[in-house]
Amino acid sequence: MEKPPQQQTEPTEEGEEEDHTSRLPDDILVGILSLCGYDDAVRTASVSRRWERLVAQLPDLTLCLSILAYTTAIGTPCERRLRSLACTLRRRCRDGAHPVRTLQLVYRKDVPMECRHVDDFIALAHAQKLVLHAQWDTDVVPADGDADSDDDEAAGNADDTDENAGAWSLELPPATTELKVVPYSYEVRPPHIHGAGVGTLRSLALVGFTVLRQDFLLTSMPSLEDLHIGDCTLPDSIEVTSAAMPRLKHLCITDVSVMTEDVEEITRAGISVLADELRTLRMSCHMCSSTKPTSAPEMRCLNMRFSASFTSYSCFRLRALRLSVFEWRCCYADEVRVDSVGRLSDVAVEIAAGRKPMTYRQECRYVTVQQRDKLMTDILHALMPGLQPRSWENVKG
Repeated sequence: MEKPPQQQTEPTEEGEEEDHTSRLPDDILVGILSLCGYDDAVRTASVSRRWERLVAQLPDLTLCLSILAYTTAIGTPCERRLRSLACTLRRRCRDGAHPVRTLQLVYRKDVPMECRHVDDFIALAHAQKLVLHAQWDTDVVPADGDADSDDDEAAGNADDTDENAGAWSLELPPATTELKVVPYSYEVRPPHIHGAGVGTLRSLALVGFTVLRQDFLLTSMPSLEDLHIGDCTLPDSIEVTSAAMPRLKHLCITDVSVMTEDVEEITRAGISVLADELRTLRMSCHMCSSTKPTSAPEMRCLNMRFSASFTSYSCFRLRALRLSVFEWRCCYADEVRVDSVGRLSDVAVEIAAGRKPMTYRQECRYVTVQQRDKLMTDILHALMPGLQPRSWENVKG
C-alpha cells in the first residue's frame, strides 16, 4: 500500500510557516495550558493578548509554593513572585466569568511566608475543590550541635518539633464543596476547619501521615456526604457520628494504624461509626495489617515513629440504620460490636491468618487460624440480621 502523502506546512505570504497553534479553538488551548504549571501558563500571557485571556480561563490551578518562593538563580526567598501570582489571580476573580474549579497548593507548613500566601490564594480563588499538600521541612539538629550524636538523641529532638508545627486553622470559602488535606509528616496535624464553606462542604479527605484525634471529627459539617480517612495514626479511640455529620453517606477508612512509641506496647484504640444515614462503609488496612504465610521469608520493617507494625483495634462499633455496602479487608479487632445495620446487599470480609509484620526489635507473632475464624464469625454473625443480598455472589469472605 502506498503511504498517504504527508501534510506539509504551507508558507505564508511573507515566506514564513503558518502558525497552526493559533488556529486552534480556545477550549483546546485551555486544555493544553491546563497540563502546565500555573506559573508557566502565566508566562504565556506575554506572548499575546489572546494567551492572556486564555490563562484567565484555566479551570484547575496547581501552585507549588515551595518552588515559586525561591529564585532559580540564587535560591533565596522571593516573595515578589508569590505576590505577582496573587495579583493575577485577583484580577481573574474580579472578572468572575471563569471561576476556578480546582485549586491545588503545595507548601511547607513551617514557612510562615508560604502559609500566609496559602490563606490569600484560598480566599481569592474561591474554588469548588481545594487540595492542600502540607509539608514539614525543618531539619532536626541535635541540641549540642554535635553532628555525630546517636539516633536516640536525634529522635528525642524530633519529638520537640511537634509543638513547633502547632495547631492551625483552615477557613473555607462558601464555594468550596470538596476538600482534600494531604500531610507529609506526623508533625503536621489536621487543621481546624471553619468558615462559610463548612456548611456547604460535601466531600472531605484526610489522607497522609498525621496523628488523627477526635477533635478533627467534632467539627459540625451539616452537608458532608463523603468522608475518607487514610494513612493516619490514632493515639486514642475515635468516633464518626451523626451529631457532627448528619448527612454522611459514604465512609472510607484505609490504612489507619494505632499509635505506638514503644515497640513492645501498642496503644489500645478503637473506631466507632454511629451514622444514621450511612450507606457505604469500606475499611482496609493492608499496609499495617497484612499477614504473611509461615513459609514465606521473614520480613522486618523499620520502626517508624507513631506507626504500628501490626494494627489491631481494641474495638470496632457500628450503628448504621441505612447501611447497604460493608467491606472489611485485612483489619483486625479484639471486639466487633454491631448495634444495627440496614439491608446489606453487598458484603466483603477479608481476613488472613499467618505471621504478623514486625520490627527489628520484635519477635515473631502470629494470627492463628482459630483467631481468624473467630473474628470472621463474629463479624458475619453481627451482620446477619441485616444480610439480605441481591444474590449470594455479592457476599464474599
